[in-house]
Amino acid sequence: MDCCLNPRFILYSIKADVRRRMMDIPVSSDVVVIGAGPAGARTAERLASMGYQALLLEREKVIGEPVHCTGVVSTECFERYELPEELILRKINSFVLRSPSGRAVQIKRKQTQAYVLDRVELDQELVNRAVRSGVSLYTEMDVRDVSWEDGKAQISCKIGSKEYQIQSKIAVVATGYGSPLSRKLGLSQFDSYVSGSQAIVDAKGIDEVEVFTGSSLGKGGFGWIVPWRENKALVGLLTREHTVSYMHALINKLQDQGRIGSILKTYRTRAIPVGIPRKSVIDGILAVGDIVSQAKPTSGGGIHYGMMAADLASTTISDALIQGDFSAQALMPYQEQWHAVLEHELNQGVKLRELIEQLPDIVIEQLHRLLSIPGAKRLLSSSTFDWHSSSLTQVLEKLQFRRRNFSND
Repeated sequence: MDCCLNPRFILYSIKADVRRRMMDIPVSSDVVVIGAGPAGARTAERLASMGYQALLLEREKVIGEPVHCTGVVSTECFERYELPEELILRKINSFVLRSPSGRAVQIKRKQTQAYVLDRVELDQELVNRAVRSGVSLYTEMDVRDVSWEDGKAQISCKIGSKEYQIQSKIAVVATGYGSPLSRKLGLSQFDSYVSGSQAIVDAKGIDEVEVFTGSSLGKGGFGWIVPWRENKALVGLLTREHTVSYMHALINKLQDQGRIGSILKTYRTRAIPVGIPRKSVIDGILAVGDIVSQAKPTSGGGIHYGMMAADLASTTISDALIQGDFSAQALMPYQEQWHAVLEHELNQGVKLRELIEQLPDIVIEQLHRLLSIPGAKRLLSSSTFDWHSSSLTQVLEKLQFRRRNFSND
């Protein structure tokens, strides 16, 4: 079989091709993209499809590993980027919201709202697309430094013990938050963070997404259990601090309840910045994805936002290459455009998170019971998957108002 005919098999040829080219890494390129997650792969694919020479550098050996998130994407994202149906593990049109005491209320829509995708295969699909568009991919590439010198982006990297120096007209940093590069470049100047953790567990009879709330998950934290493959589920949480301890407590609680069995795999904990970054471009260098908080403050999900930003970044980069101007000022349209698209949702998400973090369990219980109020549950179920912060804030504020009125009666 010609693997190039089927995107599900092309990764094997990618790996072989990477090995063949290891001794022939180019010393220069139009653009170098660092990080082969969804945002980085999409940026590289778009630039290559425009005819530019694009290198995609990835630190890990296997594309998509280690996994960082549930792989849940909205139908809007799935359709916008024409993702293959083979990636779908589950369809989501409802979820169960549990109060701190365990009381459950189902929030349901008639139509599918989101899909649970195989996260590794999603990353591989997007990288495959990039390579088919002409991107040169190099894995196991440890990028040690990126700087702007003499009108060029200077990328210092190594594979094993062998060091390489690559020059490019523009560099794109898509490493995710926590990379030393982001700190060196001054692109991780945030005052607020959340942290997420997740595990694959044995689980029978889990057919619906469940969301857990309460102080047992940390300040403003929430947990989840998501049906995954047959007899398996994803269990995780997002919270402010002490993530590992809260994660262990959640796992133990679900095991004691007989809801889940043994842990099959634990993903490493990752931090996610919350809010709008002070900057996402400097001379010759711009950043996309989690590294500049292109992720929901409420859930930490960033696949769709990162890919939307990648489209904006690639357009700005193309304009800069045409003009021959790679200054921060020339790259600023990208920052302005992604702020115009995402800033309101991100700010509303921060506001919602701050509201939730102020609530003690007894109030969360009361608000949970008030979901039976006409309109509140309907408003909650009508919010869209990727653009939900405003409507959820309205629900919370409405419930808070009703709770105070009941308390005064």
